[in-house]
Order: sequence, then C-alpha cells, then structure tokens
Amino acid sequence: MPVSRKSLPRFAIVIALACALVLLSVESSLSAGLTREQPVIPRTVRVGLLSDQESIQLPCCAADIIAIVGGRTLVAVESIVVRPAVRLTGGGVFRLQIAALHDEEQALQLARTVETALNEPTSIVFDAGTGLYRIRAGKYEDRKAAEAAKQLFNQNNFHDVWVAGEQESLGNPGLEVQRGDRVWVVPGRWLRVHSTSGRGIAMGNRTYRGDLLVYLNDRGTLNLINEVGLDDYLRGVVPREMGPRIYDNLDALKAQAVAARTYTLKNLGEFSEEGYDICATPRCQVYGGMTFEHPLSDQAVLETSAEVLLYDGSYADALYSSTCGGHTENVEVVFPRKANPYLRGVPCLEAGVDRLGRAVNRNLTLSATLVRRLVPSEAARAGASPVAAEDFARRVRRLAQLAGLSTPDDSLASLERREVQRFLASQLGLALDAELFVAPEDVPYLLEEPPSDWDPEDLRLAAYFAQVGLLSAPLEEALTAEASEDTLFQLAVFLRLLEVRDVRYLSRRDSELVVREGSEVHRLELADEFETFRWQGRREEAATLALLPGDRLTIYLHDDRVLALRHSVDPDGVAFDRTSNLRTWTRFRTDSELARLVADRYPGMEFEGFKIQGRGVSGRVSQVEITGAGGQSVTVRGLPIRWTFDLPDTLFTARRLDPPGREGGWLFSGRGWGHGVGLCQVGAYGMAMRGHGYHEILSHYYRGLELVKLGEPIRAEQAVGR
Repeated sequence: MPVSRKSLPRFAIVIALACALVLLSVESSLSAGLTREQPVIPRTVRVGLLSDQESIQLPCCAADIIAIVGGRTLVAVESIVVRPAVRLTGGGVFRLQIAALHDEEQALQLARTVETALNEPTSIVFDAGTGLYRIRAGKYEDRKAAEAAKQLFNQNNFHDVWVAGEQESLGNPGLEVQRGDRVWVVPGRWLRVHSTSGRGIAMGNRTYRGDLLVYLNDRGTLNLINEVGLDDYLRGVVPREMGPRIYDNLDALKAQAVAARTYTLKNLGEFSEEGYDICATPRCQVYGGMTFEHPLSDQAVLETSAEVLLYDGSYADALYSSTCGGHTENVEVVFPRKANPYLRGVPCLEAGVDRLGRAVNRNLTLSATLVRRLVPSEAARAGASPVAAEDFARRVRRLAQLAGLSTPDDSLASLERREVQRFLASQLGLALDAELFVAPEDVPYLLEEPPSDWDPEDLRLAAYFAQVGLLSAPLEEALTAEASEDTLFQLAVFLRLLEVRDVRYLSRRDSELVVREGSEVHRLELADEFETFRWQGRREEAATLALLPGDRLTIYLHDDRVLALRHSVDPDGVAFDRTSNLRTWTRFRTDSELARLVADRYPGMEFEGFKIQGRGVSGRVSQVEITGAGGQSVTVRGLPIRWTFDLPDTLFTARRLDPPGREGGWLFSGRGWGHGVGLCQVGAYGMAMRGHGYHEILSHYYRGLELVKLGEPIRAEQAVGR
C-alpha cells in the first residue's frame, strides 16, 4: 500500500538519500556494468504492403495456408477474395484527390493552401504501396456534386484532380469473404492468413514470412499488412537497402542491420491508424520479404540480434541514405523539424593510402615491359630499335616454346603485315583456325578497306587476326616498334603465358597481394620484381601506386605470380562512397518542366526562376526561394527542394542555359543520392573495405550514441562516437 514520505523514520530517509547518491554516481559513470532500464523490443512488426484496395485475393491452393476470419479457420485449398462489407451508399462520400507527393511537409502545406483558398476540408493519407502522400479535399454526397466541384478546383489552378470514393463512417464494419461460389460476411476489420509450415506465404511475385493481414481501414477500403518477427523483417530489409551481392562485406551489412533495427523501433507505430507500424517503401525502409533474403545479410542480422543505438536511454532516429557525395549533412538542414545532436554532418573519407611498386622505366609501355620480361630483345639490349625481322622472329619462336609448342623451321623475310601474319600462322599453326572460324562473308566486315592485291587466303588470315586481336597494325604498313611489342604481348596472352585478370584491391601483406574477384577473395604472390602502372583518364605511365581498398586493378600473372599491375585511378578521389555509380550526376530541367513541377506543389504559381539562399556543412542546399509572375514567391526548405526540382539529392550547383533555337532551362550538377543524413550506405561499405568494423562505422556516422544489446548491461565502452 502507498506510504507517505512523512511516515518514514529519519534514519531511513538519510540512508535512502545516501543510496540514491551512490546510484546516481554509478549510473553517471556507467562503469559498474549495472543494467539500466531499457526499451522493450517487440515480438512482431506490422509492415504495410498495400493501401486502399477494393479487393484482395489471397493465396491459392497451398495445403499449409490457413485463413482466420471472424473466429473461423479456413484451409485455403482454393483462392479467397476479400472485399469490404460496407458500400459507398448512405454514409459514403466522394472526395477530390488533388495530388500525390513524396514529401509529407509539402503535402501538409498543399492541404493548408487548399483549405485557405477554397475553404474545403482536406486530409492527407499515406499510400503504403507507392510511398506517396495523397491529398484529398472536399466531401460530396454524390459523384455529380464532386464533378461540379472539380471544375471549381480547375479554375483555381488545381489540375489533374480526380474523384475518389470514401466511406465517411463505417458504422458496423465487416468483411465480405468469397471462396469459390460461396460468399459470406463476417463482422470486424481483420482477416489473418497463416502458414502452418513456416515456409512463407506467396503474394504476387513475393513470399513473406509471418502472417498476412487484411485490414478494413476507416475509409472503407482494404490495407494489406505483413506481421512478422523483427529480425525476420530485417532479413527482408537489409538486402533491399544494401544489396549483399554488391556490398559483400559483413561489417558494412552489420552496420546497416543495426541502423535498420534502430530506425524500425524508433518509428514503430507511426501508421497505427492504418493498422500497421511501418511501410515497405523508401519513405520508411525498403522491404522485400523472404524473396530477397541472402545468406550474408541474414548473418549480419543474426550476429547483431537485439543490438540497437540509444540516445539518452531511448531509440535513436538512425537515419541513413544511399550515397552522401563525400560528406553527410546536419539533420536540420534537410529535415528542418529535427535537431538530433547525434546527426551531424561528417566527412565521408579519410587520409592515407597504400604505396605499392616503383617506376622502373617510364619510357616503356606496360605491354613492352612485360614482353621484355618474358622474351628480352637482343636488339634493345644492344641499344638498337627492336624492330629487326630476325629479332622479332626469334622472340615469337621463344614465346611458342615457352608455351610448349613445337615450331616449324621457317624464317621471317620482313616486317610487312602480310609476311608477319603468314609467319605467325606458320609458327602457331593458325591457318586451319582461320579457315574454320572466318567465313568469306566476314572478311569485308572485319577488315577496313582490304588490299585489292591480296589473295583470299591472306585476307581471311588477316580477318582472323583482327578477330582474335593478335595483330592491330594497318594492313599495308610494316610493323613499328610499338606494334611489334604489342603483337608479342597479345601473343603471350593468347598462348596463356600471361593471365590477365580484373580485380579489386584489398591489401598487401608482405609478398602477397590480397584482391577480390567477383565475390571471392584471393591471395596472389608478387614476383620479386613486379612492375606498376597508373591509368588515369586516357594516359598510362609507369609509376608508384597509391592504392585504397576497392580500387580497380588489372593484374598480369605468369606462373601464378604477379608480374605487373595497372591501377585505374578513381576520379572521385578517396571518399568512402566513391564506388557508387550514383555519387555524381547531372540533370537538365527546362523552364516548362520546372514550371510543371512547381505548379504540382504550389498551384497557381507561374514559375519564373529561383535563388539558392543557404547551404549546410556538406554544401547541400538548405533553402531556395522560387519566384513567379506578378511578384509571387515561395520559400522551400530542406528535402522538399529535392522533390520540387526532381533531383537525386540537394547537394548541387545550378547553371542557367539558353541554347539558341531551343527552350532554356537549368543544368543541375550534383553529388549524392538520397537525403545525406546519418549513415551513408556506400560509405559504410567503403569503411569496411578499409578494415573498419561495424562499431567504428556506426560511431563515424552517428555521434554520441550507445550501441547496446537489449537485455544486457549498458557499459561505458558501448558509447560510440564520443
């Protein structure tokens, strides 16, 4: 029973105060490992899949699928169709849908504009299937009245308006269930579909774990919902948000799993009036169900199970986006109503590169360098140009012998193209290949302006060499020094003396090169004296390499040892998210396109131009003033700028273009893809590729949070980003 403070003895009060001080001290230091009260993790999550359906057809003909409706269990041996039992009569109304927008703030602003301008009641409804906010206005007793009101809306610059039916009051809600020829009505709003085997439920072209629910919403239409365990839900989110076939690093996927779990729990119940907790589109988190699960992302979810990010004891708003363009942004710049202190803009890069190799001979190409390693040129050793026919023939025979071919006794009379291809065919036994693999009809297609004095056999042989890439010299010219070295190089590749592989650099460990080829990691032995080349733009040069994990390398191996590497320098520099093909972009928007985009959000606004009025720490545009005819203007802040101009991100510059004879407009040049706040998904992968664990990744993008495994003590070392 309750006890008042006055009834306690004085000594008890003193002891209680002392204990409280001790406990406060312990809690503030978090050093004793005591369990602090933590949020409770839910058993299941309800995910909105579809909204406002007139009917839903449930799975057919699976013996393990049952439907539960009105307390009755149905074995779904045949398809079940569910419809609302209420009709648009009596309590039904007709409304005008005036827009469907990505951004909630713009939708709310447009709804307020309609109410002010036309004195009509408005509402916005989120559509789980499309990820858009529908803005609807007015309430009319019949379609005729709605159509008449539509004309008034059109006159006031609200275009593309259409009539939609809604149920104003459900009264006694119910569901109509049709199974075969039988139809019956059951009271209530819910129908549940369950798999007794746990193999999932097929719906459309996807399969879902857990149960499917049909919910009769307040508008008298049906929502389709997937009720699923939290980690099973994440198994369908992580691979859709960060595909493990591309981002195949476990620590990157673990960071994504923790962020997605935290985001889910923070926003749980956001759509409770619609019967579900969270949506399945980019508005919340992209969810693909069981269909998109992958073993690597499953492992990431499993190994981080119950791990979340907390701020001041509550779930953090763990926002994340695809590609940050080199720097994330302070949250209030993109989402003006938010001010989370842990969502600060940070650079998505770090200093430091791996140095590899040395420049041996800057005057030689990569192909010439490798060929001289395999078959040195006696002429070059003597200081002469290595183009003598005798020297070239000797090196061809040596390559053939290294490959294990028996070469006939033959000589090379000159370095004229026709004589070279005859000699190569003789030494390598290629005459039959040319006869079998090149049709006479291929010759005029493969050869540019074939010489008129060449016989058909020579032309077919020339076409074959062009086909396999062994000879690229002009048909009527002698081989130059560069062409002869390139021919020998191509011959070494053809004979498998050189193996050429395109890989991604991971690291160097002593005499080993660690690379990724596809999804596999390989450790390759470096030759005692290997050569290194840089490829930047269209220029190749012998040089010491500055490498970062993920860089593209072409490696050249002989006897399973790396003889040479060619590094393709990434023009996007050292940023963590540079591997994304979405990192840089351009978009051109004509004046008429911008006018339409602006009018969709701000009806009656006759677009004339815009002015950027502010930028955040990353350079993202924080505020834009749009001007229109007659002195009209509107200020757009944060993420709605992206939707207003239909751009991938708000990190952009804009240039006015007025080409002669064509409509003028604006060229937007930008970086990033998404909103740029919190975790950068591609950047997380870049960090993981450079050896950072998922704790470090999370602490880089989220500052001052606690990484906690729910149900275990919170300790000081669990703080991230402090």
